[in-house]
Amino acid sequence: MMTEPIARILSQKYSDFDSLEATLIATSRRPLYERTFTNYFANPGSRIEPEKFPFSRYEKRIQRTEDAALTDIPAWYAVPEGCDEDKMMTIPVMQPGMTAMIITGDAARNKVQIMPGGGYSTVKIVLPEDWDNLMAQKGYAPLSAFYL
Repeated sequence: MMTEPIARILSQKYSDFDSLEATLIATSRRPLYERTFTNYFANPGSRIEPEKFPFSRYEKRIQRTEDAALTDIPAWYAVPEGCDEDKMMTIPVMQPGMTAMIITGDAARNKVQIMPGGGYSTVKIVLPEDWDNLMAQKGYAPLSAFYL
């Protein structure tokens, strides 16, 4: 979800939605260990038996199946004190074709919310023919005032 000013800025930088999505996929990565830990110990869909499938094996499976790569440590990541490594294994948090964006909110704020994971659905909304009249009665601008 993003506000209209953010959408406008992004549309000036990216020629189309696919190029924006490709940039997000390339740069939105998370540490392999965190992905493995979360899925191994907190997966609501199933319980993993450590005796049969140890954590290290599960981590190797995710590394192999989820496009893990050795990348620079992100600037936001708090590296433990005394650790002098500058690279870490990360995996993408997004997949091509799985990105939905909603332009909403208060144009006076420049907030963006990204919720990777899971799926999404789109729903067609059909407004009444007299929508603009209904909105005018409530003191709102016509729908055409919100087109990008």
